[in-house]
Amino acid sequence: MGRISAVGPGLAARIAALPPPVIIFNKSHSGSRLLAALLQSQSVFMGSALNESLDALPFLPLVEHIVLDYYPDFQRLWQRPELPVKIQDLLGGALDTHLAQHVPGTQWGWKLCETGYILPVLAAVFPAARFVHLIRDGRDVAFSDHVSPELPFWRKIYFGTDQVRSWRGMRLDNAAYERRPHLYNACHWQESVRVGRSFGAMLGPDYREMRYERLCADLPAEGRALLAWLGIPVGETALAASAARVDFRREGKYRARPRGQQRAVLRIIEKTLIACGYASEPLPYALGDTVCAYLQRLKWSVLRRLGHGAHG
Repeated sequence: MGRISAVGPGLAARIAALPPPVIIFNKSHSGSRLLAALLQSQSVFMGSALNESLDALPFLPLVEHIVLDYYPDFQRLWQRPELPVKIQDLLGGALDTHLAQHVPGTQWGWKLCETGYILPVLAAVFPAARFVHLIRDGRDVAFSDHVSPELPFWRKIYFGTDQVRSWRGMRLDNAAYERRPHLYNACHWQESVRVGRSFGAMLGPDYREMRYERLCADLPAEGRALLAWLGIPVGETALAASAARVDFRREGKYRARPRGQQRAVLRIIEKTLIACGYASEPLPYALGDTVCAYLQRLKWSVLRRLGHGAHG
């Protein structure tokens, strides 16, 4: 991971006076609102200007600028004595708005899905920050509509480049997305997980992965483990209240979708699902696909015997 002087003296002094932030990122529609609310309930300040999903919107211009101008190769930044003035101005403005109601000296952080795409820059600015990557079953995420890769920013988020003009023979505009959103969302999920895990590996012990399904299944236990890692005392009453608000109806919603759509999604993300520990059921085939179904069941049986069947 690159290390630079990062920012000028004024902004550096301001950042040094703050406790290290807790930064949550994920593919959109992965349940990170639940995680942000959990931290809020434990007196972690998550922002003064949040939307209904608890996203820290003041950081979005910073993320958009860095993604558009530098991602995925940050080499130009590491060759400089400090971050460009534009980035420092955007960061300073984001902190002004985000921390407007923050009590000095108290724990703070933010949640913004696409933050994961600029982790190397944030690690240089906040060397003691903790980064939490929330991962959810990509089959559920694929059937949660989001944004098409029509604009250059979103093309980089989906594909790592804004130069691509089509994907799998499909256009990248809103009309094409609306016809097959699950396919584009599957691609988006896979790239988001890949980027988050790749950058996370560079952060070492400052990076932590969490599974949305585990958080829902046992929020108190997962919450205690997270808070212990962050060095934050546990408020048991607030933790129990957070657990009572968990909505289990959102898990496994992909199973209600047509089998053909499920198959199409799984063909895109199957290897990444297995790598993330979601190898728990076979690819669903139509009734007449007897031979394919048998081979698929055989494959998943072998995987389970090799130890890939449990959630990771």
